[in-house]
Amino acid sequence: MKYQTKLTVCYATIALILSLTLGIIVYKISMDYEEKRQEESLSVTSAQLVSQMDERLQRMDAIIYYILSDADMLSGIETLGIVSEGNVSSSYALNALTKLSIGFNTEYIIRNSYRTVFFNQLGDLVSSYNANMETLTLSENFTTEDYPYLRKAEEAKGKTVLIGAHKDEWGRKEGPVVYSAMKALQGFQMGYIEVENTAESLGTLEVADPGANFLIITDGTDLLYSSSGDYTEGKDYEMMTQMGEGISEEIPGIISCKANSYVYPFSVVVYTKEKIAESGRVAILVMSTLSALVMFAFCLMLISIWSYKLTQPIRELRKMIEHTSLENLDVQNVQTGYGLDEVEMLAESYQAMTERLSQAVDNEKRSMMLQMQAQFDALQAQINPHFLYNVLNIISSRGIEDEDDMICDMCGSLANMLRYSTNNKERYARVDSEIQYLDNYLFLLKARYGDRISFSINMDPEVRSQILPKMTLHQFIENTLNHGYNHTDQKMEIHVEGKMYEDHWEIRVKDNGEGIEKEKLEEINGKIRRIREKLEKRSGTMELEIGGMGIVNTYARCYLLYSNNLIFSIENLSEGVEVTIGERLTQKGSEQYP
Repeated sequence: MKYQTKLTVCYATIALILSLTLGIIVYKISMDYEEKRQEESLSVTSAQLVSQMDERLQRMDAIIYYILSDADMLSGIETLGIVSEGNVSSSYALNALTKLSIGFNTEYIIRNSYRTVFFNQLGDLVSSYNANMETLTLSENFTTEDYPYLRKAEEAKGKTVLIGAHKDEWGRKEGPVVYSAMKALQGFQMGYIEVENTAESLGTLEVADPGANFLIITDGTDLLYSSSGDYTEGKDYEMMTQMGEGISEEIPGIISCKANSYVYPFSVVVYTKEKIAESGRVAILVMSTLSALVMFAFCLMLISIWSYKLTQPIRELRKMIEHTSLENLDVQNVQTGYGLDEVEMLAESYQAMTERLSQAVDNEKRSMMLQMQAQFDALQAQINPHFLYNVLNIISSRGIEDEDDMICDMCGSLANMLRYSTNNKERYARVDSEIQYLDNYLFLLKARYGDRISFSINMDPEVRSQILPKMTLHQFIENTLNHGYNHTDQKMEIHVEGKMYEDHWEIRVKDNGEGIEKEKLEEINGKIRRIREKLEKRSGTMELEIGGMGIVNTYARCYLLYSNNLIFSIENLSEGVEVTIGERLTQKGSEQYP
């Protein structure tokens, strides 16, 4: 798959995820907005229903005040109240009933009530005209217990009270369910005025939200009207009567809003069984899906354009690389004006690589010539060791003739040393090979210095299998002999000790000589730091330039072998010098030098 295609697919996946996220966010915001709008609609509907219901009750209350404000009807009511005292003849009572009957059947009262009734404790009854009635009188044994809601009117002490849903008691046959406004007139046997309207007429109340239903509840718990016939009893109805004013979702499956009247003792509960209608939910889902698709299409178009532009420099660079060969390395000129930092860095790196490659080709040519010269020099150098071996054999033969075993042993040790040191096939050796070489070297030193020199070699078996640059330990001991005892005749003691630890191994070479002057030690450590910096920059070619067998050159050869795992230190002891060399078995950070 091409890089441009991979880039397009990668960013298209991200765009798809972002588009889906956008669609979900749009859907969530729209649903939240629709739910909030519906809650506001329920609140408005409940407030409107309360207002309409207040208005109807106020009209019913106005009928009562209309009757009491009419002088003839008020006089008739008062006349009927004193008939029992014998002060008024029956003709006056009949005249009073006639006035009340005429007053109760005015167009204003008939239009605004289902029935308006006056009755008193003496059994007098006057009603507005209604097809479902006949001339009735109350029983002589009339009491408030016959009509339970009368006690509520009496306890109101002249105020109008709202009577909830009840049967119409004043018709020839069973009447409809009505609600009424009632007032107990103040005064002895003044009676009661009741204005009725049917509960069914509440179905004409205007509802702002056509999908909502409502309940009208009086006195906190009594149901006056249900627009749908649902939730008229049971636990859900009880929860509706007990819920607080405002939006509620306490009842599973519905959302409701309760509003209270602050004029009359009733409440309106507006509810809907679905938070959002199915059609509205589908519309929101379609809108959210379209938003996600439009967003994805727009992002895909931008991704295609930008992926093409971003990969164009890479295509041009690829063509240039394909046309690169050894013949035109030195004439390649890579353009870097792409306007993209990473591509420019890549182009510059390629330009630098071609330059290094061109230089490496030249170096390889020169190296081949130097290698041929080195092979010639090596063949020439083999003549000198061969000559020395022949001379040592002659001396050894004379020692045998003179029966001098020391001369034979010295010649044998020297021959072994020459054979080891002049072997150019291997640059590195095991520690046990270095120890064998030291045994020959120290034997010759013992032959020269006699009892003035002593030495000891203690090596852990695991250390003997480690690798060292050839002649490393020899260099440390030779340096000790050349510089450690220049101003003293004391006995020379040299100790070589190798230890294996959990995470490293090390070899310590100690003497009891004069030590190294502080300035000289600082100079050696400075040279070590500088040679290390050069080796880090030119580790591929530096080994060819290392000549001689000094301490610094020995360090350089060890660094080429161990790199940052090298353990190397030189320090003065209370008596003599200790040189430590070793290797970390696990990388634990850069080496710290004195």
